[in-house]
Amino acid sequence: MRTSSTFSVLFWIHIQRAKGGEAPIYVRISLYNKKLNISLKRKIAIELWDSKRQRSTGVDAFDLELNEFLDQEYSMLFQYYQELRIEGKVRSLENIKKKYFGETEKLYSLEDIFEYHNTTCFSKLRPNTRRLYNTSQNYIRKY
Repeated sequence: MRTSSTFSVLFWIHIQRAKGGEAPIYVRISLYNKKLNISLKRKIAIELWDSKRQRSTGVDAFDLELNEFLDQEYSMLFQYYQELRIEGKVRSLENIKKKYFGETEKLYSLEDIFEYHNTTCFSKLRPNTRRLYNTSQNYIRKY
């Protein structure tokens, strides 16, 4: 099944913010042609960064640990995207960012909003309005 959703993760260094030959490492998350940059709060020597591989080319313990950290961050971001997809939640950069930073705010889907409306307001509606509301709700569920 094909989808129009395109999700990608890219690691890059911000050379313009380099100090003392070291540049900060960022991750760029792309989804639906929108981009979000997040600083990873790590720095690397500019000459050790391989932009094609998006990893450090160094062989000392620091560089190996950094590459392992980048692999873990990639896996975590992809897992957050998959969790949103499986849970039927809205897949957006904001929701992925909230999961990444551990914000526990509940993410509401359209189905959650329907459920809330049905329990709080549905009894106050007239019968014809309820019928039309149910029809609209069914069309949205099918979509």
